[in-house]
Amino acid sequence: MLRSRLRKSPGLERSQRKPTGAAGPAADRPPSSGVATPAIAVTGRANPYSRPHPLGGSPVQQAGCGTHRTNQRGQALTEMALTVVLCVLLTLGIVEFGYVFLALNLITQATSAGARAASVHQMGSRGLCGKITDDSAIRSPTGIVRSQIGSMANGVVVTVTQNPTPNTTTPCQAFSGTNIPLVIVTTTGAIPDVFGLLGSTISFTRTATFRDEARGLGGT
Repeated sequence: MLRSRLRKSPGLERSQRKPTGAAGPAADRPPSSGVATPAIAVTGRANPYSRPHPLGGSPVQQAGCGTHRTNQRGQALTEMALTVVLCVLLTLGIVEFGYVFLALNLITQATSAGARAASVHQMGSRGLCGKITDDSAIRSPTGIVRSQIGSMANGVVVTVTQNPTPNTTTPCQAFSGTNIPLVIVTTTGAIPDVFGLLGSTISFTRTATFRDEARGLGGT
């Protein structure tokens, strides 16, 4: 009877019941497998290579990043220098081409003006059969052509020719609609370079041809 009462006593059952909520060190420890685990010594000194760096990565990676940035700066400077040089050369080339184009246009107009003036020269500058005997007003340094060219060109030479060449004795040539006398003015010289990109000088030859309107007025 006593044993049966003890078995049914609730206080005894609570005291004999194994606690389930508390976990001790022995309860959390995994079962031993029979193999000794080496102990890891923990020292107070920290590994300098394991410290976090503001840039992130290991010291070797950080050094590589610094070298890469330096190379990028050098590449950018090289590209900028090449770009500046090309832009300067392009600008100088545009200015040089514009100056040469302007000079050639002016020389062409001066040659045309000289040929026009030579085609209407009257008796005072012509001989028998309309031959031009004095062309200083056209080709001299103070003439029409060279005075208009000025200092745009060096070594300017102006020549005046007639086609066909007039006779020096009578009878003079007779002309028709298919045979027209012409006066030709040719200008040669050299244009100096502004920056020397196209060479020391640029040689030119310009020719203008007009109908010789005064032909036949020089005598009969």
